[in-house]
Parts: sequence; structure tokens; C-alpha cells
Amino acid sequence: MKGEGVNVETTERDRPKLGGLVRRPPAAWGKPAPGARSSQRSLTQAACAALFALCTQACVTSAEGDLMKKDLEALKDTQRTDREAATTERQQLKDESAGKARELQEMLDSLNRAARKSGADLSVDLDKARDDIRALRGALEVAQHRLDAVEAMQAEHHKLLEGVISEKEAAAKKVFAAEHPTDKAAIYALALKRLDAGDAPRARELLNEFLAKFASDPLAPNAQYWLGETWYAEKKYNDAIVEFQKVLKDHKGSEKVPDALLKIGLSFQSQGDCEKALLFLEEVVQAHKSSSAAKVARERAADCKKRK
Repeated sequence: MKGEGVNVETTERDRPKLGGLVRRPPAAWGKPAPGARSSQRSLTQAACAALFALCTQACVTSAEGDLMKKDLEALKDTQRTDREAATTERQQLKDESAGKARELQEMLDSLNRAARKSGADLSVDLDKARDDIRALRGALEVAQHRLDAVEAMQAEHHKLLEGVISEKEAAAKKVFAAEHPTDKAAIYALALKRLDAGDAPRARELLNEFLAKFASDPLAPNAQYWLGETWYAEKKYNDAIVEFQKVLKDHKGSEKVPDALLKIGLSFQSQGDCEKALLFLEEVVQAHKSSSAAKVARERAADCKKRK
């Protein structure tokens, strides 16, 4: 038929190019992807929270360093989840595109069948097919635009998140370096700082490290004395006595000897053993009369004598 041949040619000219097709129900064409808005909102909140934490951090401690590491892992999890969501979204759009391609092919097949019908029926079918094809093309363009926007948004937020993660990693390294010094002065200073802050176990670790590395240093007698103080602060008096006695044995000429004698006496007194306590307290008074420890020793020795 002549009319049939003309219509077939028209069909071939009107056949749209396939590619970048996205499957989505007609009611949802033109609407934002459900996952895109929630992904953007969760990622922005996470990045802002992380930046706020960095700006408000006035000083670093070991506990804050651990918290930074946890925050860093949480940010990395968020990034990984976000990437997985984007990958899922892209796959869904590709699947939908494939579905639309099949629908388009079915329309074209229908159009070819329509070419075999009568002139009146053929005109109606052609008009409907053209309308459907125009609608489908419009939907595909909207879907492709949405996909491009999602990918651009994901790239931008990933870049922002990478920056936040880099800053958190740098801060975590700084915390680690501050909590694990290698210089002897820094180790000694951090030990006293931790002891003053009530972190006796950490102070003890640092003082033991100092004594192991710098046993002949002028600060070694002081470090040994403060090592005893870490146990005394925890009321572990027998362990404290052992460390204070090392000051008397290994550093006899140190200015910390009167303080070590005093603390040994106080350790015995705290355990209710005034007899032994008086031996050390009276030695402070007699052998180190001008020391600041002598005044305390007199007072505590008087307390012991009253209890007898």
C-alpha cells in the first residue's frame, strides 16, 4: 500500500534516539529524587557539626583525641553511606531508563502495526504515538537533568566532606603528638600536667618512660619522687612507699629527699601505723630542719603522739 510505505518512513524519521533513559513513574517525573534531598541534608549537617567541633576546641586532651578519632570514623561512615546511596540512585535511574527504552520500542512497534490499519485509524494512532513520544522525551530530559544535578551535588558535598576529614585527621595527629611527646622536657611537663589533672595512671606511664630514657638526667630525682606521688594520690600507700624509698636510695643528695621522707611517714600514718610513721617524720625534723617538709613533719608527728 502506498499509504503504508509513507507511514513507515515517517515512523523511522520520528524514531527518537535512546540513551540516558531513566525509568520513573509518570507521577514522579520532574520531582526531586527522595534520596537526594535527605542525603544532602544529612551530609550538610554532619559537615557543619564537624566544623563546629573543630572551631570550638580550645585545648586537646587524650580523651578529646579519642573523641576526634570517633568523629573521624563517623564522618568516613557518612561519606561511605552517601556514596552507596548515590550509586543506588544512579542504578535506579539507569534501570528506569532501560524500562523507558522498552516502552518506547513498544510504542514504535505499535506504530508499525498501526501503519497497516486504515487511513482513519492510522491517523488517530499516529497522533497518539507522537504525543506519547513527546511526553516520553520530555520525561527523559527531566530525569537526565535530575541525575546530572544529583551527581554534581554529590561531588560538591564529597569535596566538602573530604576537607573536613582532612582537618579532623590533622587535628587527631596533633592530639596524638601532644599526648606522646619524645622530648624529655615535654614528657616531664606532660606527666606533671596529667598528675595535676587527676590522671595518675597516665602520669605514671610518662614518668616511667622518662626514667627509662633519661635515668641520669638532673630531673630524674624529681621524676622518681613524682612517680611515688602518683601512687599516693590513689591512696595506694605501699606502692608509694616503694617509689619514695628509691629517692632515698638512688638520689641521696637530691632536694627531694626531705619530701620523700615526709611522704613515707604520711603513708604509714594513713595506714594507722604511727610507730613507723614517727621514724620518718622525726628524721625529717632532725636531719632537714630548714626544709619546708620539716614543718609539716612536726605537725603530723604531734598528731601521731597524741594517738598513743
